[in-house]
Amino acid sequence: MTAIDHDFKQPQRSEGGALDWLRALPRKLAGVDKGGQRVIPASPPISAAPLLLEELAPPGFGRPSGDGPEADGPRPLSMGAMAQPIKPISLRRDSIYAAFNTAMPVTDRHGLTGRNAELEKLVEAIVVQRKHAVIFGTRGSGKTSLARVFGDLADEAGCVALYGSANGETDFEALFRSFLPELPMSAAGKEKAKALLSGPFDVPRLASVLVEDVRQRSILIIDEYDRVHSETARQDVAALMKLLTDLHSPVQLVLVGIAGDIDGLIAAHPSLRRHIAPQRVSPIPTPDLARLLLSCSERANLTMDLEALDMLANAAMGSPYHARLFGMQAALIPEAAGRTRITPADVEAGLAVALEDWAEMSAVAHAHLARALRDAPHNRRMIALAGVVASQIYAISQERLVEVGAELFGPSDRLHGEAADALARLAPALVPTSAGELWMFEDTLAPQFLLLMAKRPGNGAAAPSRTEEMRAMLKGVDGL
Repeated sequence: MTAIDHDFKQPQRSEGGALDWLRALPRKLAGVDKGGQRVIPASPPISAAPLLLEELAPPGFGRPSGDGPEADGPRPLSMGAMAQPIKPISLRRDSIYAAFNTAMPVTDRHGLTGRNAELEKLVEAIVVQRKHAVIFGTRGSGKTSLARVFGDLADEAGCVALYGSANGETDFEALFRSFLPELPMSAAGKEKAKALLSGPFDVPRLASVLVEDVRQRSILIIDEYDRVHSETARQDVAALMKLLTDLHSPVQLVLVGIAGDIDGLIAAHPSLRRHIAPQRVSPIPTPDLARLLLSCSERANLTMDLEALDMLANAAMGSPYHARLFGMQAALIPEAAGRTRITPADVEAGLAVALEDWAEMSAVAHAHLARALRDAPHNRRMIALAGVVASQIYAISQERLVEVGAELFGPSDRLHGEAADALARLAPALVPTSAGELWMFEDTLAPQFLLLMAKRPGNGAAAPSRTEEMRAMLKGVDGL
């Protein structure tokens, strides 16, 4: 797959035909060669040896003078004339960051945990049936990773997969301008594309180029499509998809973004819906999350107690992003103490650090949730349940909370009142879905943190505000 405006190399395509490739797809996803042997190479452990900074070194970076032979082993880093030696920098900490990487999407199919079913559905719908697709789900659910790995599989099937990302200022022309130079076209087609880029750019003209001049099956993947705020641009994209389908273009579109349903990304006409494959990125089953966490800890040369593993997998509530984040923070605790095993106590401490970091990054959302828990200690279970339901089915409503509450807590006449109260208290942190009948957390990473907050002691008491702290400082001053 080729990433537009990024330094990604397009992988080599296989020599065999598309039919042979599709027959071998289950083996590819399982990492098995023709002989039935697994071909996934073991990830080499990352060295955990510390850099030696315990010894003072003279200023400068030159080698010391003298004719004597150099001592064996690592040399101390020269940090200039230091008054006091500093603590050694452990490479294991770096290996933890690399193993539990939360910043970059997965690009290797072997690192995409628990998504084989989704990959097979996308290959069947897009590569075989030649449909467009919409990949949607919550933030951190693995949409980008799924799209990128699918792009590599599409490349292997003989297609040209191009990847691009939208932003809030993107209009219709900006969405497709960068794709055109990368599409496989004849010389005449390239000249036609250049004319399009320098002249009027609209749906009919772009469709003409994509239908008449593209010489190979091509798939345009547009990530972060939810950031396209222009309704005109969204309508133009829907119109383009319809034209490409009606005119049997070799080009298909895959839209990727945060949404609770397909309408959250594209309001498609019924005649177009038949040609769009919706792919929800659902929560990953807990056993798959546990395998992901074990794999990450092994790459960091750490082991993990089974209870600690269970705590992390449950706290993530199906989110691979949260699993990696919580696992990373838990792993840093024993690393700082010079241990190599993650215990339940480490998980508790790591979850607290993750919650504190999120509270700083998402102060407004955290304040809304903290206030809801603090002001309704009698209804904490329903407020926490709202987070659980949102993490599993994305959108919540009073009816959904009552239904799930009856299954978990047993039928009760109080459930309707508790659900209504929970939604009212959480309202500042919620936004309506595209249909307007359901609610979702504005910060889609919030549900997991809401549950962590609900489990903390102290009835959800929030830290004193800056105003409260200053008032306490002035206590005892005359006139106050």
